[in-house]
Amino acid sequence: MHTINSIGFVGVGDLAEYTIQGIRRGGFSGTIYLCPRNRKMSAQLAATWDCSVLDSNQAVADASECLFISTRPTHCIDALKALSLQPGQLLISVVAGMQLAALRAVVPEQTEIVRAMPVNAAQAGASPTLVYPRHATVEALFDYCGDSIGLETEAAFDQGSVLACVYTWYFSLFEQIIQSTSNAALPPDKARQLVLGMAQGAASLALQKAASPGEIATAIATEGTFSKLGLDMLQQQGAFAPWDEACQLLLQRMSYQA
Repeated sequence: MHTINSIGFVGVGDLAEYTIQGIRRGGFSGTIYLCPRNRKMSAQLAATWDCSVLDSNQAVADASECLFISTRPTHCIDALKALSLQPGQLLISVVAGMQLAALRAVVPEQTEIVRAMPVNAAQAGASPTLVYPRHATVEALFDYCGDSIGLETEAAFDQGSVLACVYTWYFSLFEQIIQSTSNAALPPDKARQLVLGMAQGAASLALQKAASPGEIATAIATEGTFSKLGLDMLQQQGAFAPWDEACQLLLQRMSYQA
């Protein structure tokens, strides 16, 4: 497996920030080049995470063994069209919804393209990062900021990318539960500790068990328990249906064409 020694970012926003934080904290010691467009962010990353800010997108592309395209979806194609990429250069797209065919249409035929979708848990070393197509070198790079998940098809990648948005919804759910369970007896800081600790514990247990999360819930929420009383009410009120509807909406919308 080839080791990447230099990477560059065209597009320096939140996604680039937390990816860089994650791979640096995870132990990546190679060179990181940044484009100058977001000067404040680039300067901050350079000072804090040992990056070098170059004077143009093309300079970043020329200097980087592996180039990240991390712009907004609406800017991605124009940014790539303006670049001259090196023969055989590795391009990693972390642009949401931008399919491989759209990227392939605007870069040289010899360019190797991989899609990836880290979430901002990368900064805590806990991003389950989707990678398509499977690529050992790219997967090893994202292992610095969590566990990479290589996928065999783009359809699987697109479906899994919805979860990068669902991940964000978890925070709103956690906040609602904290507000619902804190009061004069249990202050918000203690409720927060309990809610987030139990969420972490539930995820850890589910990852270790062969049973599905639904089967674990059924095994815990047995007849006559308070757990079942609350779960039954949530199901009767259709509390989970909107999550399914929201996921389907995103899957329909998250497709950008050239």
